[in-house]
Amino acid sequence: MEPGEIKVKDVMTKDVVVAKLGDTISKAISKMQEHGFHELPVVNDRGELVGYVNYRTLIRRKSLSLYSRVENIMVKPPVLDPDASIEDAVKLMIDAGYRSLPIVEKNKLVGIISRTDIIKLVPKMKDVANIPVEDVMTSEPELVEEDSPIQYAVDIMKKLGEMSVPVVDENRKLVGIVHMRDAAKAVWREKERASLGEVSGEKKKVQILVKEIMVPPVYVSEDSILKDAVEKMIEFHSSICAVIDKKSVPIGVISQRDVIEAILREGKQEGVFVQITGLDIEDMEPYQIIYNMVEEFLHKINRFKEFKPQLLTFHVEEHHISGKEIKYSVRARLTTDRRLFFARSYDWNIYSAFKDVLEILERNVKKERDKLLEFRRETL
Repeated sequence: MEPGEIKVKDVMTKDVVVAKLGDTISKAISKMQEHGFHELPVVNDRGELVGYVNYRTLIRRKSLSLYSRVENIMVKPPVLDPDASIEDAVKLMIDAGYRSLPIVEKNKLVGIISRTDIIKLVPKMKDVANIPVEDVMTSEPELVEEDSPIQYAVDIMKKLGEMSVPVVDENRKLVGIVHMRDAAKAVWREKERASLGEVSGEKKKVQILVKEIMVPPVYVSEDSILKDAVEKMIEFHSSICAVIDKKSVPIGVISQRDVIEAILREGKQEGVFVQITGLDIEDMEPYQIIYNMVEEFLHKINRFKEFKPQLLTFHVEEHHISGKEIKYSVRARLTTDRRLFFARSYDWNIYSAFKDVLEILERNVKKERDKLLEFRRETL
């Protein structure tokens, strides 16, 4: 089964839970919590899609009243046609940074497809299902300690662009997972209590710790295959699965995003899929300059015939601000047919940061290529 052969209409959820124009934020949150959603479509009286509500926006706009209308926080999502392929859905999810996408036909919302809907296909995709977890996971993952305040966990999740993060104890052993939905629920619960006067008059805010809202950990051992991790994620309704060593220490994390990237990698798409997130610049010229740098990088990498590039993603953050100057952090992830490569760079100049991170990736690929060639020579 190939992702390009499966239609969105064959996988999408048709009975869509929605918010309506005029609904309060409180009502939208209740629906998201009841159904375990991270995103919720907003429709008008004619059933036409007008926006999306998600937890990231709720956390960012937490100063708004619970009784404000959803129109104040909804965003405009990209949409898919029912006849689009799963491969199209995966590409758009990765490119736009959404966990689910609305399916629209003749201006009407007819369905929704989520990362969860897509990863449920993995057991039927033999080539994807049998990939070792070590070839998919993000190594040296970001972790939070159980005694950390939830705002720290939220900041980590926002930085990573993920909705969950593993929780460890003081010995770095895995003890749980904290989800953005639970963090948002805790934040808004305190806000709701305050609005009802239950904590009125308090001068000091109650600090909620991660261990108070974390859930039991979802994990697999380091010798597992991707199918094992996906089945755990589906069974426990988790967006991530930790990969642990024999001492229960997390050595990696597999997210739903990692899984759909693996699906895209195993598909028959041509060329290299490139994505840049977090770069909040309206002018297209910087993007063009960066894409030119990426094109030159890929031309160099293609000389290393032992590694075929398939997916290259970047995430940009404002690491430090001093006056009008911004120090950027650029994280890169290169997916090839053999393995993953990671790099990170910091610089006050965005172009220098991209240049550095691409040079690091090139050195890492060359290093692995040389090791592979040396191994082949030794076995002759």
